[in-house]
Amino acid sequence: MQVACDAQDKAPIHFSASSPATMNPTTASPPSAQLWNIAEIERDTGLGKDALRVWERRYGFPTPLRDARGDRLYDQPQLQRLLRIKQLLDAGHRPGQVVPLPLPQLEALLQASCAPADQCAATGLDGWLALLEQGQQLQLRAALQQELQQLGLAQAIEQLLVPLGQHIGQAWLANRLSIHQEHLFSETLQSVLREAIAKLDSQGDNRPPRVLLTTLPQEQHTLGLLMAECYFALAGCERLALGPRLPASEILAAVGHLGIDIVALSISLHASVREVTEQLSLLREQLPPATELWVGGAWIDANRRRLPQDVRPVVNGAQVDAGLARWRAAHE
Repeated sequence: MQVACDAQDKAPIHFSASSPATMNPTTASPPSAQLWNIAEIERDTGLGKDALRVWERRYGFPTPLRDARGDRLYDQPQLQRLLRIKQLLDAGHRPGQVVPLPLPQLEALLQASCAPADQCAATGLDGWLALLEQGQQLQLRAALQQELQQLGLAQAIEQLLVPLGQHIGQAWLANRLSIHQEHLFSETLQSVLREAIAKLDSQGDNRPPRVLLTTLPQEQHTLGLLMAECYFALAGCERLALGPRLPASEILAAVGHLGIDIVALSISLHASVREVTEQLSLLREQLPPATELWVGGAWIDANRRRLPQDVRPVVNGAQVDAGLARWRAAHE
């Protein structure tokens, strides 16, 4: 899971490769200003370069400075505003709803988004937040491993890890957690899940279908992809996990070279509806007819009816198991 970072005094500080002395004097900030280039903005906010450029044209923000080479440079106020926009996107808002807003209105929306829907459930998860706040990585890891052992991997994902991820997102919006604490959670959880997958793989030979797991090129969230791999590992599938942001051309090449039966994609909630549906339609058209295209993630719950024909939604372990049973019965 990736959760947006706090814009107030929590952004990593970077200086652009272009010094103020080489900047266009008509657009430069004062020499002491801190500036970020577009690659640094993408890294520190999680917002893609293409999205930033589109927003400039469509919404009039951001409004980067330019150096002598014409490269974009962003100052501290724009970085703060972009961080808040990213938080709101992760909370389910659409770009058109938040990108044009000034910082005070973004702050007000964030405050309105902070109240958890189920206070009792949220209270039960606060112990996990305490471990993050105290930097107790070993204790966090041990507690996660214990929950996986007690609940089983599939039940732990659905009963604990997904609600916990949502709760951490709410804590971030409420400025209770900072970026290093979210990274602590993500890295620890990924390590625990990969360990669980390796243990499953060591117990016996995997069998078809052969599943390729990745995300669309603009999708940077990886934790949902790893959880999906857990479901396929539990079912004893052959898997090729290729990480996030794989271009469609590379997905198609991998399918052809590696004999893939199912392409499984994870899509997070704030992904562009039009962009995703167009990409899924094109990918489905170009994949071999025998190769199935499965899609999971929070985006599916909100956009199931928009899925192109012959793209299969799967959002939990039961749906993965049912789909695999159908596939295996058809290929016996």
